[in-house]
Amino acid sequence: MRIGLVNLITKTADLQADASVLSARPGVSDDSELNIVEMARRLEKRGHEVTVFVSDVYRPSRPGRGDVRIEYLPTKLPLMFPPSLAPFTPSLSKRLKEERLDIVQSGEVFQPGTMLASSAADHGRLFVWQELDILMRGPAGWGQKSFYSTLGRRLAKRCQAIIPRSLSARRHLVEHGIPEEKMAPVVHSGVDTMLYRPMNKSEARERFGIDEDRNVILSIGRLHANKGMDILVRAMCRIRSTDPDALLIIKGVGPEEANLRRMVSDGKLEYNVRVMSDLLDRREMALLYNCADLLAVSSRVDLFPFTAIEAISCGVPIATSFGRGLRSDIVEKGAGTMLPSEPQNMARALLELLEEPVQLDIMGRNARELALRDFDHEVAADRLVAIYGGEA
Repeated sequence: MRIGLVNLITKTADLQADASVLSARPGVSDDSELNIVEMARRLEKRGHEVTVFVSDVYRPSRPGRGDVRIEYLPTKLPLMFPPSLAPFTPSLSKRLKEERLDIVQSGEVFQPGTMLASSAADHGRLFVWQELDILMRGPAGWGQKSFYSTLGRRLAKRCQAIIPRSLSARRHLVEHGIPEEKMAPVVHSGVDTMLYRPMNKSEARERFGIDEDRNVILSIGRLHANKGMDILVRAMCRIRSTDPDALLIIKGVGPEEANLRRMVSDGKLEYNVRVMSDLLDRREMALLYNCADLLAVSSRVDLFPFTAIEAISCGVPIATSFGRGLRSDIVEKGAGTMLPSEPQNMARALLELLEEPVQLDIMGRNARELALRDFDHEVAADRLVAIYGGEA
């Protein structure tokens, strides 16, 4: 089959204060490790011809390996369609028609790119791979809700199927009027389970200079207020009083880095909180996950953090105050637990978890089994092809 994967947004990005200019995340120099590119590789391995379509504001400073065809499309009207939320690439429709694809798969029902893909799907079959599982805040959410009940329903009729990336995404769409008969089985974002795998914890900790007997909480993500890592730092003040050797590792870059470092300094938490902003390759990231007793997610606003998928693939359980997909697809599968969102209560819950190593081990084993069963790239590729109606 000839497959087009429309994935206009590929990296976290920032808008300037006036919302007029997109500044792509610094350091994005290679597109070869993008999750959608990894999926394209798996589909090509199965004998299919794949092109990935991306907004040109996400074009990296240098191309990747070149083994997957990626087309960067001109992005227009950034004031009306902020590229970090809904890039508008009017040439997409023409390009999809020119390609005469058997399958067109777009991301998100509520996206201009999906509407453009829909208008070009005459020669192929349209599928939507949906991650969004909540109404956005403010006017965008009002527009989104109205869209679902009007144009969204019409769009769904043109689709062969809408493929949710989580149980919560499925529930969200059905609750807002998308016909249930259009919903395909869940296909999660994939992870390389051979790269992100359980390793020797002692050796992993030696790599990062962490004593074997310390309880280690890991938090990975963009250092932004939405990620709520400040809540974890506040929780560590309470955790330290009971477990003086406990260590929180915060890994990432972003606008909150200076504030987080200041909180650590002001609270004299240097021994108990380590903020890591250095660049690690994927193999080192897998080692970092293996240092942890658990991955903590304290997001205020988020979708389905990919770090949670990498963590469970490494056999590291999730402790999260952020629900939705993490609750339905990881915690309720026995691979994690829910946390209170207030720092003091979060600290108490984390301490109770760290005092139950047997329970952590059970959740860790469940996490690895879950990753192999539902989150592996190969599993996701097979499930997508089956939904397309082809042979894997």
